[in-house]
Amino acid sequence: MEEEKTQPGQTSADEGDVDEMFVSGFCKMQNQSRMVICEVRTRNDGTKEILSSDCAWGKCEHSRTCLLMGQIQ
Repeated sequence: MEEEKTQPGQTSADEGDVDEMFVSGFCKMQNQSRMVICEVRTRNDGTKEILSSDCAWGKCEHSRTCLLMGQIQ
């Protein structure tokens, strides 16, 4: 069986669409309101995965409880 190959920047049909999103809310780390630009993949089953953001989400100590980025999931 041959595996489907994709070029950089492309996704296979089962991975879903990638969209840019603007999310605004309160950032616990910076202790202020913030607008974050991020890339989000919406999979075919409806789940969302944050691919990148212009904040420290994923490395930030508040990532697990982040209300700002939690709006996406």
